[in-house]
Amino acid sequence: MLVPLVGAGLGVAMFLTAWLAADAPGVGLVMLAIMLGYAALMRFGQRFESVQVLSQDPPLDERHALIQLHALRAAYCAVLGVALFGFFWEIARGAPGAFTLVAAVGGATHLLATVILRRRL
Repeated sequence: MLVPLVGAGLGVAMFLTAWLAADAPGVGLVMLAIMLGYAALMRFGQRFESVQVLSQDPPLDERHALIQLHALRAAYCAVLGVALFGFFWEIARGAPGAFTLVAAVGGATHLLATVILRRRL
């Protein structure tokens, strides 16, 4: 129950932020709808194995752990690709910005996590 409630709360917070801070209630409604859809899926979709894999921590078995590992790798590669593309785009335009920060934090975190996990595992 906690995940759907937090998802709905984040959706409301994103809607209010987009509406009050950016004067863009349409964008806020889209973000709210996405978060409410996610919350509904997590609440009412527990009979499906894919949803169970998302909501189990720790994973139920080795197969679920492997699925989570592969999903995390795919998401990481997607975010890394967008961050690097945005970084090069910003550098080419001569104005480093948010993508530069995301790429720097992501790279530093990856290196630090690799060093820490190498010593622990």
